[in-house]
Amino acid sequence: MTTRACILTLFIVAGLFGCASPPPDERLHSVLWVQTSAEHWAVSRQIFAAATNGLVAARDDSSWTAIIDARIDRPLPPAIIIDIDETVLDNSGHTARAILARRPFRSDTWRQWVAEASAPALPGALDYLRHADELGVVVMYLTNRHVDKEPATRINLAAVGAPMREDIDTVLTRDEKAGWGRDKITRRAWISERYRVLQVIGDDLHDFVSLPDGVSADERIAIADRYVDRWGRYWFLIPNPMYGSWEKALMQDGRSIYQSPMELKLEHLDPVEK
Repeated sequence: MTTRACILTLFIVAGLFGCASPPPDERLHSVLWVQTSAEHWAVSRQIFAAATNGLVAARDDSSWTAIIDARIDRPLPPAIIIDIDETVLDNSGHTARAILARRPFRSDTWRQWVAEASAPALPGALDYLRHADELGVVVMYLTNRHVDKEPATRINLAAVGAPMREDIDTVLTRDEKAGWGRDKITRRAWISERYRVLQVIGDDLHDFVSLPDGVSADERIAIADRYVDRWGRYWFLIPNPMYGSWEKALMQDGRSIYQSPMELKLEHLDPVEK
C-alpha cells in the first residue's frame, strides 16, 4: 500500500468509528503562517519593496504597460492595479474566527466582517501605495467584493491609510457596471483604456490573467509559465495559502476544498515515492 493510500485509509477508519473531537481544520496552518510567521512578514515586505523600486522607471518609460496586448497609441496617465483582499487588506482574522467556531466559509459572516471595516493592511502595502500616489500614479483597487460591499470597503481602506481619490472612482467592485463579473478581465480592460498600467499586484493568478472554467492545477502552472517574463517586473504576486483559485483547480466541481471533506484533499498529496 502506498503512503498516500495509508493516510487516506486512516482518515476513513477514523470516520467510520467516530471521533470525540471535530476533524482538524486544514486552514489552521495557513492562517497561523499568515498571522504569526516572520516569513510572511518578510516576503510581503520584500514583494512590495521590489514593486516600489520599479515604479519610477515604469512611469518614465512611455512604452511600458503591464496589461497584455494593451494599445499605447496616445499618452495616458499612469496607474497601478491592485487587488484588495489578501493583497492590501489582511482578512485572516475572518478565517481564524471560522476555525475557532468550527464552521466553513459563510457569506453571512463574511458580510459581517466586511461591515466591521477593521481588517489591517499587509506588511509593506501602505508604503508602496503611498509612494505610488506621491509619484502621481493613480491607485486602482480592483476587487471581487460585490458592489454592495463597496462603502464598507472604502471605510476600511481609508482607516488603514490607503490613498483614496475623491475626484474619480478608484475602487472597482464586482457588478458595479454591466459586464463586470467575477473575471476581472473586463475591468482591467476598462482601466487600460483610460490609464497606462505600470504594475499589477494580487494574490491569485486570476488577478493577472483570465482563467478558463475547469482549469486544472497543471494548466494553471503552464499559464503562469507562459508569462514568466512578467513576474517580478510588471506583475507581483502576494502569497495566499488560505484560499484561492489554486485550491478550486484541485476539485472537479470547482468547489473550495476547505468546504469539502479533507479526504478529497489528501488525494492530491505527492509523497515522491521511489
